[in-house]
Amino acid sequence: MHALPSGSPGVLRSLNERSVVAHLVDAAPLTRVDLADRTGLALPTVSRAVANLERAGLVTAVGHDTSRKGPAAALYDVRPADGGTGLSVVISPVRLQVSLISLRGERLALVEREPEPLPAGAPLAQQIAALARRAFAQAGGGPAQVWHTVVAVPTIVDAAGYLHRDLPSPLPDFHQDAVDRILAITGGAGTVENDINLAALGEGARGAARGLEQYVYLWVARSVAMGIVLGGRVHRGSRGAAGEISRMPIGDGDPADPALWESGPLHHAISEAALRERTGMDAEELFAAAARGERGAAELVAGLARHLARAVASVVPVLDPELVVLGGTVGGRPELLEPLRAELATLARLVPPVTRSALGEEAVLIGAEEVALRCLREELFQRVAG
Repeated sequence: MHALPSGSPGVLRSLNERSVVAHLVDAAPLTRVDLADRTGLALPTVSRAVANLERAGLVTAVGHDTSRKGPAAALYDVRPADGGTGLSVVISPVRLQVSLISLRGERLALVEREPEPLPAGAPLAQQIAALARRAFAQAGGGPAQVWHTVVAVPTIVDAAGYLHRDLPSPLPDFHQDAVDRILAITGGAGTVENDINLAALGEGARGAARGLEQYVYLWVARSVAMGIVLGGRVHRGSRGAAGEISRMPIGDGDPADPALWESGPLHHAISEAALRERTGMDAEELFAAAARGERGAAELVAGLARHLARAVASVVPVLDPELVVLGGTVGGRPELLEPLRAELATLARLVPPVTRSALGEEAVLIGAEEVALRCLREELFQRVAG
């Protein structure tokens, strides 16, 4: 069996249908005349492509255009018979989120809640399944309509999508089997990804790093981590651990101190837990105290900026990013931005722009939805070609 030559009718038909679908995804509903204008294809060619796509269950007529003179022309949209939606799941120690998006990237549903701790609460997979049922009810669909599921997890994920087995769980009942059961909710294709990597992608898609291909997202909150994007793709390293910077020898403690081994010196210096342990205050209270001029709080905030600048300065010569984005309940504080920039200027020769996250707490979910959208589009075009 030989491959079709590049100019064969089968290849040309597939290319024409792909072009029609691409324009419908971007700007539907459109008439066949609209599609001919946008694609540059002859009207009879567009009509054949639309007819083929209708028979394949990918495109359907959704109404008529009555704005022009003459007979009302049919309007078409991409509406696969079996749905074509994406399911995004965000798992964190403080919030569970489930959303559904369309092939156009529109959010069809979003439900969220705090996780129920064991033993009183249901197993994690059951909690997610309950949220998914609510999301399906909001969107008016079901699991069979999901083409791809993305699960954001607060731990290292290897290239094959498996959780790192040697790390402590941040949640009760959080392990590989629980993630597998979550993916089984829809029974379709799925992606498992580290939450901070997804937050970085979210900032690139719709946030502070939009349009950039080389940037880092530094997240400081419950933990400390960095999402690295190179060439528009997440850089994960050989074991998925690229960006796990909590063990950088930065901070006031001794890096060789066994007490710092579990969390790491940088985590011990700047994380939410470290701040609460030292001051008895959460991040909001600490920065409010600094703003009131309380000396101890102001000194601690200055130290945070200094430690963050050193972490950034350690990364900049290696990655040479176009931008550094700061996020998280600690890292994203506006009070840190100017002192961090000033400190960084004394540490690095080539200083990239540093800015705050534009997406805040929604960065992870938006990143997950962006990955789901890419996968939906890939699946759609594969069906057109198939």
